[in-house]
Amino acid sequence: MIGIQKFKVVLITYVWPEPLASAAGLRDVNLIEACVWAGWDLVVASPSQQNVHSAKLNQLGIRTMEVHSNDSEFDRWVSSERPDLVIFDRFVIEEQFGWRVKEQCPEALRVLDTQDLHFLRRTRAKAVAAGQPIDLLSKIASHEGEGDFLDLMNEDTFREIASIYRCDGVFVLSSFERDLLINRFQVPRHMLSLSRFHYPEPKSASDFLSRANFMMIGNFRHQPNQDGLGWLAREIWPKIRKALPDATVNVYGAYPSREVMRMTSEAQGFFVRGPAVDQFDVLRKHRVNLAPLRFGAGIKGKISDGWWCGTPVVTTSIGAEGMHDALPFGGLVENSSEEFAAAAIFLSQNEAEWIKHQENGYRLMRELYDLKKNRSE
Repeated sequence: MIGIQKFKVVLITYVWPEPLASAAGLRDVNLIEACVWAGWDLVVASPSQQNVHSAKLNQLGIRTMEVHSNDSEFDRWVSSERPDLVIFDRFVIEEQFGWRVKEQCPEALRVLDTQDLHFLRRTRAKAVAAGQPIDLLSKIASHEGEGDFLDLMNEDTFREIASIYRCDGVFVLSSFERDLLINRFQVPRHMLSLSRFHYPEPKSASDFLSRANFMMIGNFRHQPNQDGLGWLAREIWPKIRKALPDATVNVYGAYPSREVMRMTSEAQGFFVRGPAVDQFDVLRKHRVNLAPLRFGAGIKGKISDGWWCGTPVVTTSIGAEGMHDALPFGGLVENSSEEFAAAAIFLSQNEAEWIKHQENGYRLMRELYDLKKNRSE
């Protein structure tokens, strides 16, 4: 469909895209930019109230529309648009609007952009709360009953899989999740398109000696980030600080609660800074990017953003999942607080190892996350 002129697309998003606040926002912007690049007639709709973020789209010449579920006005609007393609930016949006699109625009292709597999993330969150170790959460059997450590047969799973089957096609960001859908849930391969984040060619970043200290970044409305920050503060950072008494960690992220902001401890070198004006500028100044994710799913924008800025990461097997396929990882992967802290200390003090993982990150950007390659696919 690339290159078709006047191809009409409706993208329905959960909220208006905030690329500086979340990976989901970055993902929506990737989709929007791809449609604009292809020359398609695009309108972005959302049940959220129009705000500064929808206004930014308008300033770029992109039409926006506030829509609501269970509202006959949506039927009239989408019918008048006569789209060739409708994209839902997560399964809960497809649940609300997919059936109405099918009724009003039966000829339109309906595509689900999974963002991440919500059922996988939510099931892992429950397992962590029940005390399951991270190592086991990464092990998902190809077929039901084959040594499972997670009970994936739950309401969240049934809803999301049903949404996938209702659509004509599905964008999946992670190769791990694509294979899980094929092997475990028998989703036909032809329905699934691997569609990763898009980044321009990375520029040369500052070197090891011009950087200092540690950082963490993530939207604090996202449960894995809230949990990871707590784990960092309770168990990981005290171990790093004991070995490196002068080290500091700067924590950035949109929508921090008062409780999160109160986690700052100058005595411990632990600083919660709140939203970053420019996450890339922040990442370029720090030596090590920490992503202490005990659960989650999909592609982690905090990690790929770091690679684009030449900043290696220390994360868990959950954080690394689906991020690098068979290529060398751009950082270190450990699942216990002791090993995670040791890896962070080692990477921050070993220039040769740091350079190796910086180069791994650049290679991943070129081979898996390249804007021109991914946009054309």
